[in-house]
Amino acid sequence: MEPKILGFGELLLRLNPPHYQKIQQASQFQVNYGGAEANVLMSLSNFGHQTKFVTKVPQHQVGKCAIKQLASFDVDTSEIIQSEGRLGIYFLEQGNGPRTSEVIYDRTHSCFAQAEVSDFDYEKMLTGVTHLCLSGITPALGTSVAKSCYQLIVEAKKRQIFVSYDSNYRAKLWSHQEAKQFLEMILPYVDAAFLGVADFQYILQYAVPEGTIETQLTALYQELVHNYPNIHYLASTKRTVHSMSENSLQSLLYTQGELYISPEQRFQILDRVGGGDAFTAGVLHGIVSESSPQKIVEFANCASILKHSIAGDVNLATREDVEAFWQHGTQTIKR
Repeated sequence: MEPKILGFGELLLRLNPPHYQKIQQASQFQVNYGGAEANVLMSLSNFGHQTKFVTKVPQHQVGKCAIKQLASFDVDTSEIIQSEGRLGIYFLEQGNGPRTSEVIYDRTHSCFAQAEVSDFDYEKMLTGVTHLCLSGITPALGTSVAKSCYQLIVEAKKRQIFVSYDSNYRAKLWSHQEAKQFLEMILPYVDAAFLGVADFQYILQYAVPEGTIETQLTALYQELVHNYPNIHYLASTKRTVHSMSENSLQSLLYTQGELYISPEQRFQILDRVGGGDAFTAGVLHGIVSESSPQKIVEFANCASILKHSIAGDVNLATREDVEAFWQHGTQTIKR
């Protein structure tokens, strides 16, 4: 069966002042649509994969515009639920130089946050699906949504569907203890987990050994796989912040008892939001394509770096764009 990847989460309206202004300076806002799982799905679709996204949005024009954003990437939107209510919003104040970025959420009581377990037809959602993509942002939205995520994961594993989970911890949405309870509940069902050192230290409360990040992650990943042998892939990134306008990034992937590491690259930033989702999409692309672990981690690192050069939540780079950057680096004008 040809791979088909399902994403489940909230579609959001993003509003940010132009030209790196602070919100108090803004007389207008730029509009984008996205959300963690939606960003991953649109990127995967851009890489040539079949994708489907399920969520709940308002039936007015704003909700329809959000759906059109997904559909423009050839993501299957046929099972998105439309109802009365509002679309979740987040305001982004983009940092520059020494000034950090800040996100302000306005998503309480959104259509999706108030969705019930019974709103979703899990049998229909999972029909023809080979891979399921979720992140920790979604269960953080409330008890009912968390139950829906858990139910979807359980039903996926009954059908031998590959499950990936990106911790994506957001302190503004839930506590470390709440994240720990949910993560420990689903880890027995997960095939690929995106977890960094901070996730082990503050959420899973593992003892973090001293040493380099490579030494730390190797030990932590070994311990996690010992506890949950169903996990086949673990991934994370190492980011060095020189300023809000310039970072370095290195990616790490653990599978079959080995840690694979990409070269570290330094780059300028236009828009950092969605960089992690681009990395997740890069790793899942490699898994679905059955690439070698070293190729997976290097492709994913390049995909994330390219996203930082693109405005908005979504990585617009194609597979060919990422591979060209991976093979040749930054080039002069293509002619």
